Amino acid sequence: MEKCDWCAGLAIVEDEKDLVRVYIRLFEKRGIPVCFVAYDGNEAILKFIECTLKPHIVLMDYRLPTMNGIEVTKRILEIDPDTKIVFLSADISVKEEALKSGAFTFLAKPVSLNIIINAVDTIIKNFKGIKF
Repeated sequence: MEKCDWCAGLAIVEDEKDLVRVYIRLFEKRGIPVCFVAYDGNEAILKFIECTLKPHIVLMDYRLPTMNGIEVTKRILEIDPDTKIVFLSADISVKEEALKSGAFTFLAKPVSLNIIINAVDTIIKNFKGIKF
């Protein structure tokens, strides 16, 4: 499973549809393509597997229907260990477990859009092959 070396995409795994719409607008304005959106854990894994060009970055919520974000993170990283997971949760008690499961960073909700952008920008700047 190769990622393209000339572009990057981002996936959004979040069950709050209003928040998903905000994220999509945010990344579209910044010229960052959204590869897919998933509203529950099983859907996220299925879409990740089926996605032709795997996203370099995944915004991952913790509380999801069918499977929590930590389990989804583990499964995605089993498929592609180079994927960078930006973990978002209002449940600060899962921070350590999220990071141990392979998340690149943990952001506590509510989180400003600027902080999310800074996390994504940090990934883009620091990892070879991620460009927009």
